[in-house]
Amino acid sequence: MAAKICCPDNHTTKAISAWEAAVALSAGKSLGVCKRCGRELQYRIDDTYTDNSLGRRNHFVVTRAIRLGPRTTGAQSFNPFLLVLRSAETGMEQILPTYWSYGREAAQRGGQFPPLLSLAEWKALFRELDETFDRLENRIRVRAYELYERRGKTPGHAVDDWLEAEAELTGWQQLQAAA
Repeated sequence: MAAKICCPDNHTTKAISAWEAAVALSAGKSLGVCKRCGRELQYRIDDTYTDNSLGRRNHFVVTRAIRLGPRTTGAQSFNPFLLVLRSAETGMEQILPTYWSYGREAAQRGGQFPPLLSLAEWKALFRELDETFDRLENRIRVRAYELYERRGKTPGHAVDDWLEAEAELTGWQQLQAAA
């Protein structure tokens, strides 16, 4: 997964690192302007999905970054972020959870992004960073099962039950999409 800071014309710059770009975007700040053409700089990520047999590269622009704040586990410090990526081809957005770590030489080198963690690895990391993670997840699981039972154990609504339970227990608003 290659990360770079460049303008829409693809003039790259080394004046700002991917780390600095993520911090700036999380604070709602501009990354600056290209010295060659004067256009706004972008944080871009090029990637090939592992299940892509054609090896086609996907191009994304990071539109927002959410900084989760530095955390320490044992002797290591982590700086987790959620990056909102917009596909250059389709305009669709997705979220990329990632982190930088301190005390590891390979955490960020040569503009390369740190490796993306699997869902299981993210859950393990957040369990280490926030001891309430498991308790909240278990409470959501129990409440979702209660909702399932209340509906007469009708299958096919597991995601709805989970989201409703999560919204109740965290205070998050449910997102509803029109069909």
